[in-house]
Amino acid sequence: MSGKYRTLLLVVSLTTTLLNIAIFAGQMSGPASARAGGASKLLDDEDFTDGLTRLIRKTVRDYCTVGKRDGIDC
Repeated sequence: MSGKYRTLLLVVSLTTTLLNIAIFAGQMSGPASARAGGASKLLDDEDFTDGLTRLIRKTVRDYCTVGKRDGIDC
């Protein structure tokens, strides 16, 4: 790998790391109640919970169907 590509890779990785640190610091600086507020509203929504329940049940059913063929006991 030439020096130009190594430098580019280093710059991209450092930029990504610094951006992730900034995002993380911004999320942690807010109060916990503000961070949890969105999840609580979502879980109060009946359509969301019904859809999530259906998705989980289908995933487990599919896993068990494939598992029986592969010898996995559900």
